[in-house]
Amino acid sequence: MNSVMHYYCHLLRRHFLSWRMLAVLVVTILTMDAFLMPLREYCHVMQLRMSPWGFALLWNNKYIVLCFLLIFIFASAIFPEDRAKNRYIIARIGVSKWTVAQALYLITFSWIYTFIVYLCLNVLLLNIIDFIPDWGMGWGTLTNGDVIREFGIFTTVSHRVISNYNPLYANILTVCIMGLLLGVLSMLMYWLNFYSKVAGPIITSAVLFMDMAVKKDVRLLKYSPVSWLRPDMHYGSLNTEYPTVTYILTMLILLTLLFLVLAKITANQRQENGRLKK
Repeated sequence: MNSVMHYYCHLLRRHFLSWRMLAVLVVTILTMDAFLMPLREYCHVMQLRMSPWGFALLWNNKYIVLCFLLIFIFASAIFPEDRAKNRYIIARIGVSKWTVAQALYLITFSWIYTFIVYLCLNVLLLNIIDFIPDWGMGWGTLTNGDVIREFGIFTTVSHRVISNYNPLYANILTVCIMGLLLGVLSMLMYWLNFYSKVAGPIITSAVLFMDMAVKKDVRLLKYSPVSWLRPDMHYGSLNTEYPTVTYILTMLILLTLLFLVLAKITANQRQENGRLKK
């Protein structure tokens, strides 16, 4: 166990402080700023203030979801590390521990990236935020489609969420779902990358587009993890075909464990050159 933690800490220092992570941080901030710019302009023109609970409402726009999840996929696509370059580490701790340590790092990074996005949102809106315990008037006005179109605001706000969800609960739930969702995506790509580091990111990115199919057939909602980021897509008295929170959290945890086990099995079955062991 100590060898796993030592290698895990090594990855945490080396990958998180790398040029790739610097690029990810810069692109994340610039992307968030681009999405929030019309919202800030709207607030200045209309003399409105926003509450700090917008994270749960941000994911109503499919392009926002795609952008931030694709950035995460770019950041995580380099794993697993090259086996030839890590052969001495593998010889010392074994393939299984080498695989598990990288998986633990990816799961940790999933939560780190979630909090980076959360902080970016609130820091970039800091000059128009009022720290109040409810949703506030600002977010409520974004349920109006005319306002959205006039100011070119990217995300609409679901009246169902504003009316039925406590803002603190909605934000905690969305943070939890996003952290777990990124864990699922990272484990899926991690497992597929043992076969091909080209196919892994492509197939994982394709999963994101299931959210678009949900709008044509709501029955696909239970099989589209990306759609679960939206609180208005959760079970309600008027939407009984939608997945419950228990279903969502359980499935995300089980999928993470499944892909981790598959990655561990695949790693043990393959050699440095990627071929199957005889």
